[in-house]
Amino acid sequence: METKDKTKKIEDFLTKVSNEVYSEPNTDMHKKMIDQLIPDLEKNQIGDNKDQKILDVGCGQGYALEKLKEAGFTNLQGITMSDDDVKATHDLGFDCQKMDQSFMSFEDESFDFLFVRHCVEHSPFPYLTLGEFHRVLKMGGKAYLEMPAPDNHRPLEYMANHYSIMGAKQWAALFLRYKFQIQVATDFTIELFDGKDPDIKFNERNLVFVIKKVTDEEFKQLAIAEQKAIAEKQAQKQSQESTKK
Repeated sequence: METKDKTKKIEDFLTKVSNEVYSEPNTDMHKKMIDQLIPDLEKNQIGDNKDQKILDVGCGQGYALEKLKEAGFTNLQGITMSDDDVKATHDLGFDCQKMDQSFMSFEDESFDFLFVRHCVEHSPFPYLTLGEFHRVLKMGGKAYLEMPAPDNHRPLEYMANHYSIMGAKQWAALFLRYKFQIQVATDFTIELFDGKDPDIKFNERNLVFVIKKVTDEEFKQLAIAEQKAIAEKQAQKQSQESTKK
């Protein structure tokens, strides 16, 4: 296939995906979750430097940017694919651009921290998207990622603009291919009510990761340390089994 034909197919596909974008207004539930999340990130991940350059990937209508500003951070930017969300975020006084997370126009190593909450599941190219995160992060920079887990009560996989609802193992595998250090890998559940029957409650599981951009040598040393820990664990297990015999 000629290059121009491939380009045309990709352009047509991107047009299709852009037509499936929708704006999600802030809800009380998500506001409460962000209210709790930002102080935790400030304390445990972002740190005290208020001049760090932070990008909210899939910033919605700018609520997380507002909370980061209230926390004292001064160098904030957002991107989203929704025209309505760009306007809403601009109206709050923030720098926000209409931009695809998989094809960002920022220079290499532009940001210290990426806030990526419920956005990567909207990427049809998750491997490419993570490559963009790696590219725009400064060395030593971190990204917070939160996304829905697969096979929840709600059929999230079938919702418009959801393309990459994957399990923790697959996400971790993609992070490691870009030599990200996985500093946090966990999950949590939230209780929701059925939209058709408010008497029906169910839990919805979400995945959380914090990943750090490290040098090749740092990643190599981390891999060696991990293999050593695995070997020690296996040796301990074998020793315990021998003792039982």
